[in-house]
Amino acid sequence: MNRPPPPQFRVFRKKALALLLGASERAWVSALRDPVSGRPALRWEHGHIGERAAAMGPVIEHVEELQRRIRSFLRGDSEEFACRLLGTCLFQVLDSGNPSLADSCFKPVEDFLASQASAPGVTPNPGVPGSARESRGRWSWPVRMAVAFAAMLGIWVAWARVDSVRSAAIPAQLEVVHDAGPGAEEMVVVVRGFMSDRRTLEGVLRVIQEQRPKADLLFFNFPSTTFSNRDPFALASELEAAIAERDRTNRYQRILISGHGMGALLVRKAYLYGWGRVEDLNFAGDAATSRPPHDWVSKVDRIVLLAGLNRGWDLDGRTTGRDWYRTGLHRVDLTLARVTGTGRFIRSFARGEPFVANLRLQWLATLEKAQSRKDGLRPPVVVQVLGDRDDVVSPDDSRDVRVAQEFLWVGVNNTGHWDLLEVGDSGDGLERKRKIQAAFGGEEHIAELERANPKAATDIDPKVTTVVFVLHGIRDMGAWTSEFMKPLQSGFAELHPGSGDKIYVHRAAYGYFPMGSFLLFGDRQRNVRWFMDQVTELRARFPNLKEIHFIGHSNGTEVLASALATYRTLKVGRVVFAGSVVRRDFEWSRYSGRVGQVRNYVASADWVVALFPRLFEIPGFRFLNPDLGSAGYNGFEDGFVKNGETQFIEGGHKAALDPRNIRSIVAFILKGERVDVDELIVPKHPALLEYASRLCWVVWLALFGIVGWVGWRLPTWVAGAWARAGGDPADSLRGITWLSRAAFAGLILMLLVTV
Repeated sequence: MNRPPPPQFRVFRKKALALLLGASERAWVSALRDPVSGRPALRWEHGHIGERAAAMGPVIEHVEELQRRIRSFLRGDSEEFACRLLGTCLFQVLDSGNPSLADSCFKPVEDFLASQASAPGVTPNPGVPGSARESRGRWSWPVRMAVAFAAMLGIWVAWARVDSVRSAAIPAQLEVVHDAGPGAEEMVVVVRGFMSDRRTLEGVLRVIQEQRPKADLLFFNFPSTTFSNRDPFALASELEAAIAERDRTNRYQRILISGHGMGALLVRKAYLYGWGRVEDLNFAGDAATSRPPHDWVSKVDRIVLLAGLNRGWDLDGRTTGRDWYRTGLHRVDLTLARVTGTGRFIRSFARGEPFVANLRLQWLATLEKAQSRKDGLRPPVVVQVLGDRDDVVSPDDSRDVRVAQEFLWVGVNNTGHWDLLEVGDSGDGLERKRKIQAAFGGEEHIAELERANPKAATDIDPKVTTVVFVLHGIRDMGAWTSEFMKPLQSGFAELHPGSGDKIYVHRAAYGYFPMGSFLLFGDRQRNVRWFMDQVTELRARFPNLKEIHFIGHSNGTEVLASALATYRTLKVGRVVFAGSVVRRDFEWSRYSGRVGQVRNYVASADWVVALFPRLFEIPGFRFLNPDLGSAGYNGFEDGFVKNGETQFIEGGHKAALDPRNIRSIVAFILKGERVDVDELIVPKHPALLEYASRLCWVVWLALFGIVGWVGWRLPTWVAGAWARAGGDPADSLRGITWLSRAAFAGLILMLLVTV
């Protein structure tokens, strides 16, 4: 008859969590927790009548006796496990209707009680039910482990917060290592790396002093720890100001600057600030993009990069000699830093971060002027000394530095990132010493390095003047991007016949990007950093590049919008958005000086944008993802875009990528013309989708409700099914609640990261 629990039990179940251990036509048994005492107990009912019902009496008495024994000396998880084990055994007896099976069915309970009674530290007191105690404490070992882990994590977080403030408060100093005395005509400035300091660089400083005995040797020192929140932009500005002040006092004729690892980026940034490239320097003001150059930069004729970190660090990058355990430790540290809001200093040097990406674009623009001899600039000789086993920097990290005509790449054998600092008079240390001496030597040493280290072949193409960056969105590998290559190339050739100029369609992909990652701000920002690294590589690869246009779909539109808001050096020409997930109120007018024109195609039935990113435009939800919105469904509000917006393209999320609409996109990218395809235009959204979009929060709430309800009910369904299938009582109870919920959570997580 499969009867449900009686009414009184259903009422009780509303007050306390219960787990149905078995149900059949003859009986049901459930383990529950008393809402008053919080102690586990059993409820059961059987449908036997007559003699069989009378025979069940001793069985029930046996169960009550076992319950008294359980309550007498067990607590916590042990008590709950014993109670549920007893319930499963009881159901087997009741369901069979054979009281003679009681002894064999209850044996697992007897064995468990015996094992617990003999365990060390347990003091049973069966005479006073409920008053005895377990001397080991009420907390089970998982709880104790969780508390210990939480305590350790709390100490770690506290240390990270203290360290972030302490290290940032200590001022940076330009320390004098060697004073050549009055009349010194040269100055050499060395900047420390992330974990290197004056002590670890002592051997290198000694080599430089021996090579340049008549030069003032200075060391730029500052606290550098994993959790430091020091501002790298401000630090580079301090370095530039310190060098400028020293030069004003001593009036040097020649200046050499050098940095190890991360210090190489600081040196180059200070050099750029000296030339007046201050677009990303907050102290210069939001409107300032340049200022008059300082005198000292015109005296710099050598920049020596010691294992210089030019593209920024990347734990996923391919380098030699990297240990997996060190990479894992770095990932843990960086995760903690992100969660606690610390470590902003070292995180600023990651590949694609504003400090690095802006620097690389500024460097390319400055070197372009220097090589054309504009504004009286003189390009310095750039020397990169890099070990062949460097686990931080790879040889291709120097692409943007290679654009300097006077760039030299000097390899060192059997040398890692930190080994480079270990110089000596024999073996590998001697080779490192000689390479560093040559890097800081005179013109004859540079000539020798040029002969010994010929320039590597590059894929630089000076004929490319226009690049179109085509970027895909979520749940998409970007196969459609190939459809734009031939139309763009043929259209460009028609517009520039016989000029020799070329167009390059860049179809790089950041990989499959699932919905779960899309909803996380940190994962989206990783794609933004990747995008800026790609833009810089394009600028370095095509030195005569005049403009970069952009075609983006879905998450690709958010990548560009976020990059514009974060990177002050980014400039693009014409922009096409399809299926945009950017906010409607994005301030395009604010970036009008860095964006040419914008074309936004709004789809009529884009339910993806209408129901999901749309939520984050509703007050109360914006804080969850403040950069996402429904511009692909509702359009932009800014007048800068209105004249280039098409409402509405018939179809869903990829409506604008219809092959019939490609000529419209190509005409805008190449000529800036607005061409609408009339057969694709519809006047409005479907009414049902319009109402659903306005109530998108209800859709989200329903999805969360369904997932939560299934996850909560799953243990009951699994336990009942296992017991009905005749599973072993111990196996059916041990950890079934949390194991089943953990498996369900894993399934949901797997769907989010794959769909």
